[in-house]
Amino acid sequence: MKKIAVILVAIITIVGIQSCQSTKSATGSKMLKFNFEKGKGYDYEMIMNMDQDMDGKTAQTDMTAYYSLDVTDDDGTTKIVTSTFERFKMKVNIAGLDIEVDSEKPMAEIGVSDEKENPVKMLNKVMAAIKGKKFSMKVNAEGEIQQVSGLKEMAESIVGSMGFDEKTKERMVQQMNQQFNDQNMKDQFERVLYIFPNKNVKVGDSWQKVTTPGGPMGGKYTSTYTVSEIEGDMVTLEEKSKIEATSSRDVKGDITGTLIVDSKSGLVVTADQDMDLKINAGGKEVRMKGKSKVKGKAR
Repeated sequence: MKKIAVILVAIITIVGIQSCQSTKSATGSKMLKFNFEKGKGYDYEMIMNMDQDMDGKTAQTDMTAYYSLDVTDDDGTTKIVTSTFERFKMKVNIAGLDIEVDSEKPMAEIGVSDEKENPVKMLNKVMAAIKGKKFSMKVNAEGEIQQVSGLKEMAESIVGSMGFDEKTKERMVQQMNQQFNDQNMKDQFERVLYIFPNKNVKVGDSWQKVTTPGGPMGGKYTSTYTVSEIEGDMVTLEEKSKIEATSSRDVKGDITGTLIVDSKSGLVVTADQDMDLKINAGGKEVRMKGKSKVKGKAR
């Protein structure tokens, strides 16, 4: 009986210690800022699935982009992050028509005369050429992207290597800049970078970020992040974003999501977001619903 009593006391003690540790984890605070380390690398997979409805006509778009990020400089206030396009793939279904683009599956050689006859083939060729290309971002401790550079030069280099005449080359550069430009890259990355309060946080703390992305889903995004859990170095954030129309974009909607962030580096390990948008395009309302998912890992 004495041995049993000793064992019970030991068990109760261990459970009590674990309970205290769990409580400490739940009530402690963590510094939360963008803190990628100079000389180290990080990888992001970004997935977006969108369903669009306008006057009963539907379209579905699935996009996945893979980027590697390497911190090449750090002055103590901002970091220079070099990003490499690793892979880009997209599937679009419009009125029963399927279009698929994948940088890993370049199609056969294409001539200038095929540009209008087979634009998907052309797009695949361009996507294949993008693989391995780099651009850089200047990022502060809140994750705000202050500058993007290298995309224009990247577009000119890719198109210039394809042997097009000057008129076609100019048109292709313009088309690439519509998809891969400074604002688009900033918009894409700020959803997982510009989220930090740059201070110690605890469970229940909230803060806001306001952005005005461009593109068809542009508007005024007011995002509120709330700490719902702290477990070790991992901080779980709940996101609620309100999207309002601006003078140039008639977009309204909501985004809700959950992000898990490594507080040591500011790496978003996972992010799951649901989007519900209404866009007024030429007097017609376009309804868009979608999901996005981000997976991040350190190298």
